[in-house]
Amino acid sequence: MRSLVLILLFALLLISQINTIVDIDLWCHFKTGEYIVKNFNIPQIDIFSYTLKNQAWIDHEWLSQSFFYLVFAKFGWVGINILKAIVVSLCFLILIFFIISKYKKIIYAIFFVLLSVLAFGYRSFARPEIFSYLLLCLFFCTLEDKKRLFILPLLQILWVNIHGYFILGPILIFLYFIGELISGDFIKAKRLGGLFAATCLACLANPYFYKGALYPVKILAGIFSGQQPYMQTVHELMMPINADFGRYVFFWVLVILSSVTFIVNLKKAKMQHILIFLGSFIASYMAVRNMPIFIFMAMPLAAINLNEARPTKSIIERKYYIASILIILTAAYFFISNRYYIFTKQSAFRKTESKMTELLTPSKACDFLENNNIKGRMFNSIDFGHYIAYRFYPEKRVFIDTRTELYKYDFYQLYQRAQNYPEEWKSLQKRYNFDIALLRHLFGGTDRLLKYLYNAKEWALVYYDERSAVFLHDTPENRAAIQRFRIDFSKKKIEKSDEALSVGSFFEKIGEQKLAEEVYSKLLEANPIFLEAGNNLAVIYINSSRLEEALKVISKFLKYYPKSAELYANIGAIYLRMGKKEDGFLMLEKSARLNPYLRQASYMLGLVYLEKGDTEKAARQFVKYLVLDPYNTDGHRILGDIYKQKGLLKKAAAEYNEADKLEGK
Repeated sequence: MRSLVLILLFALLLISQINTIVDIDLWCHFKTGEYIVKNFNIPQIDIFSYTLKNQAWIDHEWLSQSFFYLVFAKFGWVGINILKAIVVSLCFLILIFFIISKYKKIIYAIFFVLLSVLAFGYRSFARPEIFSYLLLCLFFCTLEDKKRLFILPLLQILWVNIHGYFILGPILIFLYFIGELISGDFIKAKRLGGLFAATCLACLANPYFYKGALYPVKILAGIFSGQQPYMQTVHELMMPINADFGRYVFFWVLVILSSVTFIVNLKKAKMQHILIFLGSFIASYMAVRNMPIFIFMAMPLAAINLNEARPTKSIIERKYYIASILIILTAAYFFISNRYYIFTKQSAFRKTESKMTELLTPSKACDFLENNNIKGRMFNSIDFGHYIAYRFYPEKRVFIDTRTELYKYDFYQLYQRAQNYPEEWKSLQKRYNFDIALLRHLFGGTDRLLKYLYNAKEWALVYYDERSAVFLHDTPENRAAIQRFRIDFSKKKIEKSDEALSVGSFFEKIGEQKLAEEVYSKLLEANPIFLEAGNNLAVIYINSSRLEEALKVISKFLKYYPKSAELYANIGAIYLRMGKKEDGFLMLEKSARLNPYLRQASYMLGLVYLEKGDTEKAARQFVKYLVLDPYNTDGHRILGDIYKQKGLLKKAAAEYNEADKLEGK
């Protein structure tokens, strides 16, 4: 029966890791790996971006990138997904068999592996860091076993060339060293001290010598210095409690239950285990991307605690084999049916399959540029950088990509501001002389630039799809392509390829409201309870003063989505326009309670408070709104008016000045 449990668990581990690949950084890994394999050369300077000007680049993942490239070149996406599934499964299996060899029981290990798999699902990415997880588990088991410690410096040489998490090797040894010192076992502490020194020296065995060894320290220093504001705009570098609490619910359950095991085993818990648990939790609490470090450490530590604690060590596990099998099968169904991805709010991009999502890559836009031989420098959205480099290097280099350690915060600010301030866009274009703009319109961040370029005489929209848009600068080199491909929406008819929420949103962003309305209407014909399409259509009706039509749409959707903050914000806006001030105010307050970060509700509540004469509350709402949407011209002007009314003339002038810049004045 135990063998059956283990076989089913292994099957679950594989199933949980076979999912849609969503990591855009893979394109960089593939291209860099290809460069290394074909040139037998590890890059010392940047090779992909024309804005970095051959800046020094410590490619700490060169070995894993080469391996990823070889697997992808031979086996495609299936090979990459299987590779990830095998490596991640090995991590858990190594820990499970370590627990079995030490305690001859599996029940606690099984329970925490199941919980860990659910917690890990959101970080189930095919990235070089998966090798770090494997090496971390090997280090942990070796340090616990204490029989083959000599192998750790050798593993460290491998680790320092695979991924930047190699710093975890010496840190783990150091925590064991401190634990033995505190416990008073100075002989073991001395041995571990020597091992720590040897492992640190092993970090020098990389193509960049001491610079490569100090790379993680440099990154940490950047996070805690001027780079921190930039880092916090990257989702995986945010604190998980700030990013989305509900999305990581299994992680927080693991945190709570594994913490309880230390209380249960309080008298016997080893100091090094407590230090590892606390250290890995602090790392994961600081950034979403560090969560697996805690997951892979908490799982064996929790099992050790329960196997050693007096109240739980005498359990007869045979009684629980049937229950374990049923739970494992249920978990497998949870993944196969895609209910896991729905529950963790990943279903828009991920499900149980083996391919790369098309939503995050500008493949069709790049096809357009390549097929029509459009030359010139390119400005690109940051998350498109790696794919563009993959497609066009060395013929084209990118403006920016997601290698956060290379692009300084000042440059990132320049990139951000150019997308929102027309004069700064012109200055940037003049400085770098780019003639192509390949922009992501899916999600936010590029709305103002899309509208500006669409209306600018010197730029022409020549291509769009459900995720990207291409604009060409009106130069002699581009004139033939512009004449051939310029899109005239006055003659546009909605095609089947246009019937997507993101395309409707794109039409809205560039000011083509009639086309957006037609797209949303067609989407609702196909799916009458498509919430996002209904909400967006209602906004168009509100903005065009068709309030009864908007109210009819929203009333219908409230029956299906009674907790939608957007619906209540829209109905609040309708009531305000109808003159039902108090009803509108109540709806906006309800919207704000359901989602305190909804921009529309903050803006409208600010207007209501302003009309009531409560300038203090109005100011707070507009300050909050401008944190959520710092590039809204009207928001800055209204806040400027409030400050002027209160006699705060310097603050008022600053808001007016910001609004003028946003308008290009």
